[in-house]
Amino acid sequence: MKIFIFIIAAILVSCSYTVYPSGYPYLKTITITQFSNKTTEYDLDEDLFNEISSHFLMDGRLKIVGVSPDCHLEGEILDYSNKIFKYSETGVEEYQVRILFKIIFSDLVKNQVLLNKDGLILNETYSENEESSEFRSEEEAQKEIFKNLFDLIIKDSLETW
Repeated sequence: MKIFIFIIAAILVSCSYTVYPSGYPYLKTITITQFSNKTTEYDLDEDLFNEISSHFLMDGRLKIVGVSPDCHLEGEILDYSNKIFKYSETGVEEYQVRILFKIIFSDLVKNQVLLNKDGLILNETYSENEESSEFRSEEEAQKEIFKNLFDLIIKDSLETW
């Protein structure tokens, strides 16, 4: 019986499944250029760079390097707004953060562009007053947009089913 349990455990350990399929298994490293900031929002480019880098580190599929990368991410922050989104009789209920990006994700091994998004708009709402709101500040909404940008880059470039 112990041998049977050991064999089953060995089989289960040897079988691996990943939720991160890749159509480009040869891409192992990435360099990320800080996006140029065409807005008047101070440090938005630095915040984006830090968040995107952090997501790549946590994701683990691509190692961030400075020299001889397999792929490259660059882009621009073209527009930024934080506007009132929803009113009520008591005042402002929600705000919406909206960011317009230009993204280029390139495969440097095969010298091809994997993703080129010109005019990509991402937005999130937040409320400083509503308890049910998922995001309570402009900064939280920004961070979610940056996370969504990372997810979109990965989904639209590396992941294939």
